[in-house]
Amino acid sequence: MSEQKYTKYFIFDDKKGLKLPSYRLNADSKKIIRMTHIDADTFKDATFYNEMMWILPGFDKDCKDKKPNFKEEHTHDFGELMCFYGLNYENVMDLGAEIEFTIDGETHIIKESFTAFIPPGVKHGPLTIRNVTRPIAHMIACTTGRYK
Repeated sequence: MSEQKYTKYFIFDDKKGLKLPSYRLNADSKKIIRMTHIDADTFKDATFYNEMMWILPGFDKDCKDKKPNFKEEHTHDFGELMCFYGLNYENVMDLGAEIEFTIDGETHIIKESFTAFIPPGVKHGPLTIRNVTRPIAHMIACTTGRYK
């Protein structure tokens, strides 16, 4: 079967040889399943960055002595969307976990599915995930071709 014109625009796996910044913690946890990744390295003309993963029950148990257990404080020169969605089909807003997330010194405790926009230059983190009772879909999207 010949390849169709737009087949090249579909991403079906994670970035090969991915190296994440040091403020991204526990990325090697067996309770994180990375799915897809797109940036200017995986797709030459990409002017944005996106990654998708599952965070599974037990993630917080694997990292119980670490705070934060997901991200340390950092900043970017580009905007970032951070999405966390719970998989309770009877209540899609139930995150099935608790996330402690600090943005510019303001700490939020979140127990609902959410998307957060972080403007360029705004400090964010630490981010800690606790009490994971069901899988969480987590997506990051940024207005840059390379995440740094």
